Amino acid sequence: MSALDAHPPARRWFFRPRRRAVKAHQRPSLLVMICLFWLALVVFTAIFAGWLAPFGYTEQSLMNRLKPPAFLGGPAENLLGTDGLGRDVLSRLFFALRTSILVALLGTVIGAVTGTVLGILAAHFRGWVDDIVMVLVDFQASVPFLIVALAVLAFFGNSFVLFVCIVGLFGWETYARLVRGLVLSVSGEGYAFAIRTLGVHPARIYLRHVLPNIAGVLVVQLTLNFPEIILLETSLSFLGLGIQPPGTSLGLALGEGRNYIATAWWIGLPAGMVIFLTTLSISLVGDWVRDALDPSLAQSE
Repeated sequence: MSALDAHPPARRWFFRPRRRAVKAHQRPSLLVMICLFWLALVVFTAIFAGWLAPFGYTEQSLMNRLKPPAFLGGPAENLLGTDGLGRDVLSRLFFALRTSILVALLGTVIGAVTGTVLGILAAHFRGWVDDIVMVLVDFQASVPFLIVALAVLAFFGNSFVLFVCIVGLFGWETYARLVRGLVLSVSGEGYAFAIRTLGVHPARIYLRHVLPNIAGVLVVQLTLNFPEIILLETSLSFLGLGIQPPGTSLGLALGEGRNYIATAWWIGLPAGMVIFLTTLSISLVGDWVRDALDPSLAQSE
């Protein structure tokens, strides 16, 4: 037996603990698993609300108005009770969840696309284009967005398309500033310079090479922005400037329940609990995604 056979190289066992540590760190904790399960349940309920709801969200029964939940002695068919118009609270909660998730999803996509495009344009052209984009970013960051949204909706009236567009403009400045800095950093790398010297079209460079390198940071920002948009939609609908009746959303359901908080608390409480658990779950999952994509952040903490 040679000396090499007697003493095998230590590379395998030397690197194995670090690999195990990284994998163990990326493995979600019990709390994150619970949050993922809740989010999966929310998405499933939002998609199949029409099949899961025992009643239509506009179906009224004035003879059964303000009935308590079934576990408090109310009718068995109304598990969470009824509201002031005799509508089933559970059914309206399912459809409200669908509307709020749809608005938040569309708003997040609009804000992310707008900010990403403007950030790339600012980093690519520099000069006066960069100055204009940065002025818009500073203006957006300095003005309270909720007040602007209230003014626009009160002046122009409310429609679903206008409401989604206004919600979508929330937070785009964060994407623009983030993407601009990342694109400037990535564009200075050697491979980006080599690709440019080959005469590749700039659009292909950004789509094929730059965006994949900054996708991880954008995913983390999406998880941070999504719960904020849910809260924005909730605030506007709660104030009566969001989703309008006979439609429903989590904010509108919460606003309808405030008039009965002392006598029929079950009208608004379920919507408030869903808002709290959903935004908290998204935030915790976003922190886990951030740490999984960049373990150095978790180690520094």
